[in-house]
Amino acid sequence: MKVSGGPKIIKMHGGLGNQLFCLAFAHTVSRVSGEPVAVDIAAYASDRYGRRFVLTELAERLGIEVTHRPWLASRPVTAMMRLFSTEGYVCEGARAPSGGALNALIARGAYFNGYWQNEAYFSGAQTFRQAARAFLLSRRAEANTGQTVIHLRTYKEEIRSAWRAIPAAAYFRHCVDRLEARPGGVGAITLVSDDPTLALAHLGDLAGRVRLAPKGDMWADMALMLGARAIVLTNSSFSWWGGYCGEAETIFYPARDRLAHYAQPARRFTVV
Repeated sequence: MKVSGGPKIIKMHGGLGNQLFCLAFAHTVSRVSGEPVAVDIAAYASDRYGRRFVLTELAERLGIEVTHRPWLASRPVTAMMRLFSTEGYVCEGARAPSGGALNALIARGAYFNGYWQNEAYFSGAQTFRQAARAFLLSRRAEANTGQTVIHLRTYKEEIRSAWRAIPAAAYFRHCVDRLEARPGGVGAITLVSDDPTLALAHLGDLAGRVRLAPKGDMWADMALMLGARAIVLTNSSFSWWGGYCGEAETIFYPARDRLAHYAQPARRFTVV
């Protein structure tokens, strides 16, 4: 079986953070190959969490087509392509290639399936970062600035207990202590979370020092992170992009340890 013809296709997965990773890789494929590139959003028709693709406008700004190819995106078909080493089908590997190896991977691929959660998959990273930041901020008129922000994704919806793992309370406490030791201290601390009540319980005695982010949508939460002076991230792709596209002076990111959901830290992150 061979996958070929038309633009190179990157399969889309997940929520906002993972969509940004996939689109960043699509941008890389476009730059490296010089060929037309499309992102396939067909998988959202059966997304188990009811998520939808929200980056159509950003894709268009980057010259990337949005397509819908149900047969290619279906789980049985992608499983068969992986099993039989289909020509042109590229699945994300355990390690990200670099340099010429990345170029070779892109040259041989026609359909790419993965999350691409690693800066090693980015080419023209600054161009994409600026475009993504401008797009994200366009969803909110203004980003609040000058705060310390803690982002805590709870993963409460995960069925498997191992997939619900998040950094221990000691990680957040250690990050705040390190910030306090710096000139200017911590200042106001705002908590951004998918479940503030559960997040406060997880933070222990640190909970008394934080204030909750105003109720809003994911765009408002992202804007808070983009405007932060310092940010403490968790093991979440949404969190990763809040740090990566923000202008924070200090960005703390947890070490992998036992965390199942884990994007490789960006070079500008401080791993704790």
